Amino acid sequence: MKFISCILLCFTMTACSSTKVHLYTRYLTDSEIKTISEELESADFEVIPNNLTFPDTIHQSTLLYSPFIQDEDSLESITNTLTKLGWIVPSVQSLVSGNHWYKKDSVGLFLLPEGVKQNDKVAQQDLVNVYESRNCTTSVKVYLKADHSYQFVFANKDQEQTDHLSGTWKMRSYPYIELTSDNQIWWFYFNIEKKQETDKVSNIEIVELHPEDKYKFFPNCSFAYGIRK
Repeated sequence: MKFISCILLCFTMTACSSTKVHLYTRYLTDSEIKTISEELESADFEVIPNNLTFPDTIHQSTLLYSPFIQDEDSLESITNTLTKLGWIVPSVQSLVSGNHWYKKDSVGLFLLPEGVKQNDKVAQQDLVNVYESRNCTTSVKVYLKADHSYQFVFANKDQEQTDHLSGTWKMRSYPYIELTSDNQIWWFYFNIEKKQETDKVSNIEIVELHPEDKYKFFPNCSFAYGIRK
């Protein structure tokens, strides 16, 4: 299932392989990513960068690892390597954080520069709004309501199928949102993105919902609303 494969970082490894470091680069510059990756690789770690959103529970630089990790000495080696680069990792945790899982010799490295706040997240109550389709040819709006109901409204009223048009929505582990039809036949999963765009008038703060699959009712559509700054 694509949704599950997207939100669960499940990594399996053999005992003889090097530790994989999943480096969360969301708040790092290209130069920082390059330097950190090169130093860790020179210390025999395999670095896998990604730009995923941090779990809700992480508010400082953190190293996450599984309690089943085979090489516990690698944790100290990682933090020592980072210390030499001027990065202090105050939190080293053996746990599951959000929907990010680590198994055997795989760790998650979340680096948050000093003074940087995670301001790219959207609070659940702020998701309540009317979103318009974009990046596709289907004209449709999705209403996310305060009572956690949703409604799709298509410009073309002649829908052959209507059982997907209304239902309930809920926040999964950030940044994922799930819509379930009233008859519980249809599920729609979206990835929440907060960003800023600019037109000729001003900056616009955009909240966009990116589909986790190519849904037949609105293929390739994402949904967005914007607030002028």
